[in-house]
Amino acid sequence: MKKVLLSAYACSPIRGSEPGNGWSWALNLALQGYEVWCLTNVEDKEATEKELERLAIPNLHIVCVELAFNLDKMLLNTSSKTIYLHYYLWRKKAARVAMQMHKEKRFDVAHHVTFGSFQQGTFLWKLKDTRIIFGPVGGGQEALPAFKEYFGPAWKIERIRSLISNLSIRFSANLKNTVSRSDHILVTNQDTADIVQRLRRAPRNNIHLVLDNAIPLSMQNLQYIERKPGKTLNLLWVGRMLPRKGLNLILHALSLVPKEVDYTFTIVGGGELYPHLQGWIDQYGLDPKRLRILGQIPFNEVVHHYEQADVFIFCSLRDSCPAQLNEAMAFGLPVITLDIHGSALAVSNECGIKIKPTTKEKTAQDIARAVTTMYKDPELRKQYSRNAYNYAKGNTWERKVNLITSQFYN
Repeated sequence: MKKVLLSAYACSPIRGSEPGNGWSWALNLALQGYEVWCLTNVEDKEATEKELERLAIPNLHIVCVELAFNLDKMLLNTSSKTIYLHYYLWRKKAARVAMQMHKEKRFDVAHHVTFGSFQQGTFLWKLKDTRIIFGPVGGGQEALPAFKEYFGPAWKIERIRSLISNLSIRFSANLKNTVSRSDHILVTNQDTADIVQRLRRAPRNNIHLVLDNAIPLSMQNLQYIERKPGKTLNLLWVGRMLPRKGLNLILHALSLVPKEVDYTFTIVGGGELYPHLQGWIDQYGLDPKRLRILGQIPFNEVVHHYEQADVFIFCSLRDSCPAQLNEAMAFGLPVITLDIHGSALAVSNECGIKIKPTTKEKTAQDIARAVTTMYKDPELRKQYSRNAYNYAKGNTWERKVNLITSQFYN
C-alpha cells in the first residue's frame, strides 16, 4: 500500500469550498487504497475525529498541527486577515512535522492540495526521495481594472495583492523550490499555468490544467429535479461576501432587468461585506420584496435552496475555481457566470450563459440579458439544467482522484 502525505491546511468534513476540497482529497485517496496521512489545522478537529470514528477507515490518518501559545485561538479565523499569519506559522510547524514523519514513514507521494494558492508554494519540496505533487492551485488570475468600482476601497488591497504576487513570483525561494522540485504541478486556470510555465525551466507536460473541485460524496447520488416553470424565476447566489465575489455587480445587473421579468433573488452567505448589502440594494433601487437575504446558514440548509432555485448566478471578479458552481450544477441548476478564470473552465456553454467581461456597464447589461433569457425561455433553461446535472455527475471526487493518481502518482 503506497503511503501518501497530504498537505491540506483547509480540511473539514462539515464545510464546503476549500475545507471540503481538502477533506475530499483525504477521504477519496484513502478509499482508493492509499495509506494517507493528512496534515491540517485544528479548526474542526472534533468534527473530523467524530467523522473518522463513524467512517472507520483504518488507512486514513488526520494529523492536526497545533500552534503554541494559544495562537490557533487568536489567529485561526477565515473571516479575518489574521488567517494569513496563521497559515504562515502553521506552514513553518507543519514542515517540521512532515520531515519528522517522512523519516519514520518514508512516503511514496507528498501532495499539496490546500490552500490552493500557488504564490505561497509548499513546504513539501523539503522532503527527499519522494514524488512531489503541487496542486491543483490557482492564484495567477487578476481582477480587471474595469471592475474596480465594485471593489470599493478594497481595490487598493487588490493592487497590493498583485504587487505581493509579483514579488513572490520574482523573489520567493520557497515558490522557486516548489516549482523546480515538484514532479507535477496542477493548476486550475490558464492564467496560473502561464505564470508557472515562466517560472519552471522544465517541459510543459509537467504542468496540467485540473479543476480543484468536484461533487462531494454526499451529492453523488442526487436525483435530477424536474423543475416546472413557474411565473417567477428563482435566482440563487451562495458564497462569502468578499469584494472579489462581485455580488454588487449582480445587484447592478438586476437593476437593469426589464420590469416584466418576475424574479426573486436569494442571497446565502456572510462575510466582511455583509453590512454593505443594504447600501447596495438602495444604490441600485432594487425592490426588497424580490430579495431574500439569509446570511450564513448551515450547509444542510443551503442544500434546500439549491433544490428550490431555478438558476444559479455567480459572477466572481477574481476566482481560482468556485466550488459553488459545481455544487449548483449537481442540483441541475443552469448557471450565469463570467467567462473568466476558473469559471470559464468549470462551466461549459451547454450548462448556462457565460458573460465575456468588457466594461462595467456593458457587463452588467449582459448579465441582465442573461437573466431575461433564462426567464423567457424555459425550454433552454431545461436544456442547460439537464446538461449541468450530467456534467456534475461525471465530475465526482472519486473520478478526479482516480484520474490524478493514475496519471501522476506512479
